[in-house]
Amino acid sequence: MASTVFGALAVVAVVVGVVLFLRLRRKPHTRVGAYVSAMFLFLGAGVLAMGSISIASLEAAALQTFTPAERAAAVPCDAAVLGAEETSNKLNGRYVWMLRLRVTPRSGSPYEIERTARLTSSMGERLERGDAVLSCLVAPTDHTRIEISALA
Repeated sequence: MASTVFGALAVVAVVVGVVLFLRLRRKPHTRVGAYVSAMFLFLGAGVLAMGSISIASLEAAALQTFTPAERAAAVPCDAAVLGAEETSNKLNGRYVWMLRLRVTPRSGSPYEIERTARLTSSMGERLERGDAVLSCLVAPTDHTRIEISALA
């Protein structure tokens, strides 16, 4: 959601910058202002675009929660934490951790995935040791979509 907002604001900034530049550069006494205004608007659009890309990458790798219908169709599983690494990113007062998980569905073979999760420092340090096994739910059609209620 946040990546969409940042992306939309970046597009608006680019459009406003182009229109402002084209309007102001026609008159000789506002030509310098056109270049300066456009430079700052394009710089702001670039910052917003980079924010959109970085937030989108966090959203894509994050543990997602299921809707009630998806939760009813989900398969129970166990997720063994193979490793946890604290990133330098902080979101809403919690650090973002990269988790390596071995997911073992009740009906199927185990597989390994990497996901990010927002954790408190104490929870992250507990998982960092790598000896935790958490109960989870996995989507029956897409094994990369899991929900771990203990990390929500």
